[in-house]
Amino acid sequence: MPTGGPTLLGVDVIWVATVLSFIATMAVLTAIYAATTAKDPMARRVKALNERREQLKAGIVASTNKRKKLTNRNQAADRVRSILSQFQMLQDDQIKKAQTRLMQAGIRTKDLAFFIIAARFVLPVVLGTIALVQIYIVE
Repeated sequence: MPTGGPTLLGVDVIWVATVLSFIATMAVLTAIYAATTAKDPMARRVKALNERREQLKAGIVASTNKRKKLTNRNQAADRVRSILSQFQMLQDDQIKKAQTRLMQAGIRTKDLAFFIIAARFVLPVVLGTIALVQIYIVE
């Protein structure tokens, strides 16, 4: 019984070419659709800025919890700083090194360095405890 077209390793070459051309056509159509429907990424930001400007002109200042978050963050950093001071783990060069690395990563919050130093202290203890529980208790 003859087949419909030439075969290569038992696979119909014309059928493979048809499937590949279909995939290429769909990729081109998807690219055209994505290019024609691209939204302006700054449009939402400009709209929000214009709304905020109108609110400020009208004297309406939307209440934000940003100030509350900042004080909570400072209180948490103060607590971590005091705990690290009790364990005598704070060294000026260690803090400056952590802050420098954070700044290189694009994070400008200096209080985050205290959390990183605390995590360096706490994580090995926590992970070691989890490993011991996994090895000896869970089995």
